[in-house]
Amino acid sequence: MKNYKLSILFVIAINRIRIDGKVPVFCRLTYKQKRKQFATGQFINPKCWYSKKQLAEPPNGENANINTQLSLIKTNINRAFLLL
Repeated sequence: MKNYKLSILFVIAINRIRIDGKVPVFCRLTYKQKRKQFATGQFINPKCWYSKKQLAEPPNGENANINTQLSLIKTNINRAFLLL
């Protein structure tokens, strides 16, 4: 029996800049070498996104809220994956 890993990655779409200078944050799921991507509903200044840590920095009020929402999304995905 093979064990497959679910990979969760948050990426920003640099090519979709809004008028206020923010870009959307997408969640990319990879399972069995198949990739699905969906919008998280969060928008961030591209200068504040730290892709290696998958976090918004520096930690201020707005960035802390974004980090919390992304953490909740990741937790819910992992919970659903474990139930399956």
